[in-house]
Amino acid sequence: MSEIRSIISATTKRSLVLIDEICRGTETAKGTCIAGSIIETLDKIGCLGVVSTHLHGIFTLPLNTKNTVYKAMGTVSVDGKTKPTLKLIDGICRESLAFETAKKEGISESIIQRAESLYLSAYAKEVVSAKNDSELVDVCSNMSTNGSDESHLQLRRIREGVAHNWTGSTNQTEFLQKEVESAVTVICQKKLIELYKKKNISELAEVHCVLIGARERPPPSTIGASSVYVMLRPDKKLYVGETDDLEGRVSAHRSKEGLQNVSFLYFIVPGKSLACQLETLLINQLPNQGFRLANVADGKHRNFGTSISIESVPVCS
Repeated sequence: MSEIRSIISATTKRSLVLIDEICRGTETAKGTCIAGSIIETLDKIGCLGVVSTHLHGIFTLPLNTKNTVYKAMGTVSVDGKTKPTLKLIDGICRESLAFETAKKEGISESIIQRAESLYLSAYAKEVVSAKNDSELVDVCSNMSTNGSDESHLQLRRIREGVAHNWTGSTNQTEFLQKEVESAVTVICQKKLIELYKKKNISELAEVHCVLIGARERPPPSTIGASSVYVMLRPDKKLYVGETDDLEGRVSAHRSKEGLQNVSFLYFIVPGKSLACQLETLLINQLPNQGFRLANVADGKHRNFGTSISIESVPVCS
């Protein structure tokens, strides 16, 4: 803090400020807020500089900045392993290479596996209430492939209940995001439960939707992984897709005119074939729940998501 005090007191518009791992020497929550306040101060001064951090909570703070831009370390997949490129790219990455670094430095596999388990249980779940979680499970269990009227009514009640809890929120994009997240979770988790029961899969996969904000990029863990994504377009239409290269697909979408700041929801699935199945399921079922799709025609040549057997699911190449 004494060093930060010296920096702040001496900094002018002509200064170059370099701060590595800002506020890491104290309790995380308060350190994050101190760091955010410092960044606001430097932004107001208007100096040139770089501030590095692993305090990812900074990106969710309501900072008042005008000149600050966000950069992340680029990564590549080499022989199935995620490695840094040592190049800065535009956007925010909320995930570090901590597990990969621990493996590289010889930490035992049992410790790393336990750490990964703790990470998933504590940080990778949807931010929904326990009440809504239990209701979503009930809908997933009772909903037929076509979707009964009662099941859709339940889903609507859940979505209305979630909306009711967002008191004071006027952000329509956030509202749409939450509605889409609820619908995607119900539709896809139900299908995964069916596959789990009919094919005797050893472990039931779970749908955990993750948001990629307007200035964010997908985390390194998505490299080489099969995922299903939903793009939230400015015209409130949705685009549903699947890919094994989420970062490349996000960049491709954002390169188009008018889509530079679009947000995405995605979830990881075990394998491209399943990703293709769930993509078509969503394309066919989301319009039935009142959502407008930009690529609804992509589902017309397939039957999946209406009334089929598991064996007749088309496989994408």
